[in-house]
Amino acid sequence: MKNIRKMLCAAMVLPAVAFSQESSYVLEGKAPEGLKKVYLTYYDFNTNEPVIDSAVVNKGKFAFAGEFGGASYAGLYFRNDYKADKSKDSVKEFWFFMNEGKTVVDATQGRTAKLVDGSPLVKEYIASEAAMQKVREQFNAKEYQANVLLIDSLQLQVKKLQAKQRDFEAQWDAKMAENRLAFVKKNPDNTLSLVYLEGLAQAVEPKYDIDGLFNSLSERIKTSARAKRFQSTLRARALAVGGTAFEFQQNDPNGKPVKLSDFKGKYVLIDFWASWCVPCRKENPHVVAAYEKYKSKNFEILGVSLDADKASWLKAIKDDGLTWTNVSDLKGWKNEVGELYAVKAVPSNFLISPEGKILAKDLRGDALIQFLEKNL
Repeated sequence: MKNIRKMLCAAMVLPAVAFSQESSYVLEGKAPEGLKKVYLTYYDFNTNEPVIDSAVVNKGKFAFAGEFGGASYAGLYFRNDYKADKSKDSVKEFWFFMNEGKTVVDATQGRTAKLVDGSPLVKEYIASEAAMQKVREQFNAKEYQANVLLIDSLQLQVKKLQAKQRDFEAQWDAKMAENRLAFVKKNPDNTLSLVYLEGLAQAVEPKYDIDGLFNSLSERIKTSARAKRFQSTLRARALAVGGTAFEFQQNDPNGKPVKLSDFKGKYVLIDFWASWCVPCRKENPHVVAAYEKYKSKNFEILGVSLDADKASWLKAIKDDGLTWTNVSDLKGWKNEVGELYAVKAVPSNFLISPEGKILAKDLRGDALIQFLEKNL
């Protein structure tokens, strides 16, 4: 019975010893001649955090050892200074998968180090890599290399052809624009002229005097519903970031006229909103917070309401604590400033620089404070 108990105890100890061996690593190797230090870096199996270690070379050999969570992509640097120029290394940095147990590396057989021995796990890895190396050799085959060169040559031809095609297209666009411009100038009372003008204005950076051409059209066409939509589109394009803000004037709650130019020299947020707009009312606390934080730093807000009912407008100003300048013509969606700025939805805003340039659009939530903090 005593012998049986001893055997059972031994059986219980063996797995613990094996686990201890598998949760640690030993990395040994031969270093390049004259090297004094070797660096090891790998990524922790469990956390993926990088680990960096170093070992002193003694009689041409080096060794690392430590606790190990599991297989990890590891690199050896054969240099005396970790931050040194790698182009001066006598042996290139060597990357491999390090596993539990022992790994043996030889860095004395040329510019590339090699895995030469190790624990059973490491030997399996070495055998697997050797099998893959035979597969990799096909990439050195003459047929494969010839195909690579052919593909490179064809890609170069394609690029040249694409450049020629772009030239053809540019010539076509120029001729088309020339044709359309001539038609518009010759036919100011033809509705097709407006259609052509819309097409010319779609260019990312129109090279033509679109406004001048539009003004040259007959009154019949300029006053059409389509022409008004076109003008709205032109205004919207002009109101891009970097563009100049449009001047306007509208009355405050006391009937006093207020101009955008009254705020020249300050950062101004033109804030389009309405008392009946639920998203606007939810956004107002963010706008109030921005105003309280930056009103002493040359920042102002000019609220433009798309309300039609004055009492509702004034109540919302009071309830939401909108202590900045507020204006409205009480025409609802027909608000003239809203139409001037091509406002299609509220809340909407434009941040204007002291010089009158549009710095940003539709800054909502924390984005407004973040932008002001970065740019004021």
